Amino acid sequence: MEIMITSNKRYALLILSFYFLAYILPIGALDLFSHDETRYAEIPREMIATNNWVVPKIDGVRYFEKPAMGYWVHAASILIFGENNFAVRFPSALSVGLTALLIYLMVRRASYRENEDENYRAIISPLIFLSCFGVFEIGNVAVLDNLFSFFLTASITSFYFALEESPGSGKEKLFLIISGLACGFSFLTKGFLAFAIPVLCLVPYLLWERRYKDLLRMSWLPVLIAVLVALPWSILIHLREPDFWRFFVWNEHIRRFMAENAQHKKSFWYFFMTAPAMFIPWTFLIPSAVFGLKSLINNHSLQGRLIRLSFCWLVLPFLFFSISNGKLITYILPCFPPFAILMYFGLLNILEKGRDKLFRWGVAGNGIFFILVLFAFTYIQLWGYRDFHLFEHYWKAILFASGLIIIISFCFWSIKCLKALIK
Repeated sequence: MEIMITSNKRYALLILSFYFLAYILPIGALDLFSHDETRYAEIPREMIATNNWVVPKIDGVRYFEKPAMGYWVHAASILIFGENNFAVRFPSALSVGLTALLIYLMVRRASYRENEDENYRAIISPLIFLSCFGVFEIGNVAVLDNLFSFFLTASITSFYFALEESPGSGKEKLFLIISGLACGFSFLTKGFLAFAIPVLCLVPYLLWERRYKDLLRMSWLPVLIAVLVALPWSILIHLREPDFWRFFVWNEHIRRFMAENAQHKKSFWYFFMTAPAMFIPWTFLIPSAVFGLKSLINNHSLQGRLIRLSFCWLVLPFLFFSISNGKLITYILPCFPPFAILMYFGLLNILEKGRDKLFRWGVAGNGIFFILVLFAFTYIQLWGYRDFHLFEHYWKAILFASGLIIIISFCFWSIKCLKALIK
């Protein structure tokens, strides 16, 4: 037993090391490079300087695009770490790490086995999440989407845990309260999407499970808590700036999602076309995961229920964001946690059953893709494309190429070790 526990800790240490190297270590090294990052640095700095924690302002001008929670979190980070790039980006990186932890807790609960040696597998699910290109690309940037996605994940995760407890029990109520708190915090971060996305996920899931009575029985408490959390600031901002809610509701919700002149307007198919790139390096393994999920989605176990919840959580918000006229890549960040969960269960199922042909093809496709990327990168970096070079400093180019080589090595190493992994 001692050896098994040590083994589990070793795998956890590997994931933590990857998270530290990929998300924590780099965030202080680069300058703030986008208007979003400078905005989420300056607004919290002004909150601290003016001691005005209600009305977001930038250069003294009112800024009504978002509520105040995200600025409060960034301000807290600045107070702790000082006015530097690390402090500005740390809330995003921390949010990604906490989201990965929630994914692990859900998967471990749903797939717990008496044989402790097999429980280490659950740690693969946060690795899938952390290694997705879309998560990595956004997780190192000071934007509110990471914090918003964490609060949403916490709300849905807590509600899921409540659903698995005895009706009316103290644990059920505790998880529902936590779900409401997280929902309220997500509302204070980005607005009414905090209510829309959990409803899109949880209502269809409860209908799928035929838990019709729980729709009302379990909903009132988290809704009440969320309203109580959001109400104080909502009243204060109205008293100080009566125009806030008119602008915020119309411009940031109705016009952005429905108007013909919506900001960042894209076609319905925008996320369908960009998602494969965002899910790299797992894109080529999606067919094998889908094949593995076919026999699990109607399972009546804990595992089956989490798979069905994750399916609703991935598909319905993804379609909702696709219907919206205004689109940014960051909008679909809440879809990555259920993607990681579904990929984990799908791939694990086909490997356990020895049906690994699609898996091998997917891994091989991944390896070939990254080999092509390595060749293209080397050519552009050495000889340039229309006088364009990706990196000015060659040490950065060497680090990038080394990362590609490591990914390629892992692809072919996984095929070589496949038999050992499924035993």
